[in-house]
Amino acid sequence: MATRLSLGDLIGAAPRAVGRYTGTLLAVFVVETILAFACMVGIAALLAQAFAHLPMWDEAVDGDLYALLSCLRYARVHLVGCAGIAFGALLLWQLASWFLVGGTLGVLAQRPEGRGDTARTFGATGAATYLAYARLALCSLPGLALVWFAFSLGLSLAAPRMWQALTLPQFFWPLALGTLPGFLLLHILWTVTDYARVELTLRHESHEPGAVDTYLRTVVYVLKRPVTLVHAALGWLVFALITAGYALLAHGHPMYGSEGAVALFVIRQGVALARSTIRYGVLAGQIEIGRTRALPPRRFESQTDSTK
Repeated sequence: MATRLSLGDLIGAAPRAVGRYTGTLLAVFVVETILAFACMVGIAALLAQAFAHLPMWDEAVDGDLYALLSCLRYARVHLVGCAGIAFGALLLWQLASWFLVGGTLGVLAQRPEGRGDTARTFGATGAATYLAYARLALCSLPGLALVWFAFSLGLSLAAPRMWQALTLPQFFWPLALGTLPGFLLLHILWTVTDYARVELTLRHESHEPGAVDTYLRTVVYVLKRPVTLVHAALGWLVFALITAGYALLAHGHPMYGSEGAVALFVIRQGVALARSTIRYGVLAGQIEIGRTRALPPRRFESQTDSTK
């Protein structure tokens, strides 16, 4: 009979994993930082070409809404280029994340000792599960279409109240209620994908069902165990609180010149490291509960039973 882990057990796995494999966390974070920095440099270069000679841009940076709208209207082509750079960075990160998440889950699952064994486990598991994770992404496309439909329907119902709003609360309450069903479905979908990845990582060396079978089994598994959804939701809640705290602290404190830009980058990366640590801890808890998940029936066993 499978062991039932409590929410406290899942949360308690986070500090143990972070303390034991801090180097793995920092290595993944360095890759994320390099990609983010490259994206920032490309976008900054485009914005500098468009706005460096416009005095109005200084007023826009200081918070003048009219100046900001005027500048945005002036350089539409450059903004499209910035959007293209951001989209390319997101696509590259998505492709890289399949390897990085697979390697991280492999380290947390196998618990190697020493830097050499940890690096070998990370690389071997990331490579072995890469195509399986890509197939999982294809399996999630119908769910993403459902999420998109939920967002579209919710926003269409909330739009009349939003257009009639006279205050910020009157605007944001309909927006929050309209997008709530879509966010709930998206949370379930992300949690299912996480646990399907855990299942494939734990069983990647055995002849278990493929990505489609694993994904369908995981949908039932997650819906039957609300603790998986609550655990993942707590991670996203802390993630959002850290982001909101960073936004509140940064509001009203402009940083000018090169020193301000460097300070802002360092602070932003500190926040990003904190958020990466939270995600790392959530993965550790998911690995712990994944160990208790019942094994799927092997194909050759099913074929033997059918021939008897």
